[in-house]
Amino acid sequence: MYPAPEYPSILEQLALDWKGSLAIATAILLLFVVAEVWKRRTNAPTEWTRKLTHLGSGVIVMTFPWLVESVWSVVLLAASFGGLLAIGKVTGLLSSVHDVERKTQGAYLYPLAVLGVFIASDGDALLFCVPLAIMAVADTGAAIVGKHTGGTKYTVLDGERSLEGSLTFFGLAFAICIGGLALAGRPGWPASLLVTLVVAALTTSVEAVSVRGSDNVLIPYAAWLALDRTMELGLSALEPWLLGMLFAGTTLAVSWRRADLSVAGGVIVWLIGSLAYASGGWTWAVPFYSLYGVFLLAKVPRRPDSGVDDVFATAAGSLALLLAYVHTGSEALLVPFLVTVSANAAILMAFLSRQRSAPWRLAIVAGAFVPPAAAWAMGLRDHVLLVAAGGLVGLGLFLAVERLAFPGRRLVSSLGVGVLAWVLLG
Repeated sequence: MYPAPEYPSILEQLALDWKGSLAIATAILLLFVVAEVWKRRTNAPTEWTRKLTHLGSGVIVMTFPWLVESVWSVVLLAASFGGLLAIGKVTGLLSSVHDVERKTQGAYLYPLAVLGVFIASDGDALLFCVPLAIMAVADTGAAIVGKHTGGTKYTVLDGERSLEGSLTFFGLAFAICIGGLALAGRPGWPASLLVTLVVAALTTSVEAVSVRGSDNVLIPYAAWLALDRTMELGLSALEPWLLGMLFAGTTLAVSWRRADLSVAGGVIVWLIGSLAYASGGWTWAVPFYSLYGVFLLAKVPRRPDSGVDDVFATAAGSLALLLAYVHTGSEALLVPFLVTVSANAAILMAFLSRQRSAPWRLAIVAGAFVPPAAAWAMGLRDHVLLVAAGGLVGLGLFLAVERLAFPGRRLVSSLGVGVLAWVLLG
């Protein structure tokens, strides 16, 4: 009988990485000192010093694959980085980062993004560096161009974006990705070009609709997801991504006038439609498109923030289960996913009945049964009644919590009934 293998303890792993960890921590501290001195001595705008720390930190953390090996070292560095930011906020010693008028939690999300990508990349320097470089460089470039030359504006909640900034982000993300793939020699030509197009398009869209600093997490996650799913398998893995993006774009073009979406709303529809087809083919995409069809029928009058508040809120619960499927590959999530789609459709039709004085019973039942009907047409005929009933239960849950003062009521209602269906089905 062989003895059980011995693994280094957490302290031993930290000790092995101490030189690299010390070098990284020192570099980040010096970066903050430089930014703070610059702001205090020259009264530089906080957006400038903030972008300096954003870009500089990104360059520094990209050395992780070569300087540290243990995830515990990254946990310690991320916690120290986050603690430093929190102390700087309380004491006012980091005005170069925190002294901004807009609401943002991006500084605190930055170390979490670094830790998450380090874990997800599992030692692959390419999968770690390209997502973080896109977050650090492309996001900074887009912000600078958008602020100084952006003339074509669009609104995302309480934030503002520009077409010029988005185009800058796409160009920089494209250059970073194609350069990283070329240096790594993966996956070869022409697959590397198509991988780059997918990554640049996906991250640009995510950046366009991210608010309050969430781009610091969502951009590297989107880049990692696209690279991880397409890079190793070559052209065969790229086909569903390209077809999904093409079909989502075509659907938007055909329905744009009827939908009356904001720019942000259109981007979110494109993102979800593309991801659904790329991840699960028509089996997972058709329910989402049926939900979009219900949205076209409901035609709730658009508000300035409809891109996030209407479109994303309606699909968030279903999107959560789609992403769970992406990471687990579990087909057991399909029926709960359909339940969330049906619940969101019923909620949409409830909005229609209120705003147009339509027969609410007919509207709600129609909303709950449209996605199951689409699933039936695709050959997914098991559990159709369960899906429809789950949709009505989700609507009931939403009506019960609708008057409560907390965000994400639609997410809680639809995802809650989806999780319930998953539990009942074992």
